[in-house]
Amino acid sequence: MSDTTSLKPCNKCGAPAEVVKAGSRRFWVQCTRYAGQGTCSAIGAQADNKKDAIAGWNKTR
Repeated sequence: MSDTTSLKPCNKCGAPAEVVKAGSRRFWVQCTRYAGQGTCSAIGAQADNKKDAIAGWNKTR
C-alpha cells in the first residue's frame, strides 16, 4: 500500500516537494526549487484534491 500523505523528493534535483493550492479545487505538487529559486522545472499534474495531487507526484518518482 502506498503512502499518499508524504511527498517523495524531486526526481530531477532531489529537493523536497510542496503541495500548492490555487482556488477551491486545484492542487498540484512542485519542487521547492521551482518557484523559490527558479532552478528546477519539476511540477506535477493538477488534481481536484490534495490526495490525488500527492499520489500523482509520487507515482512518477
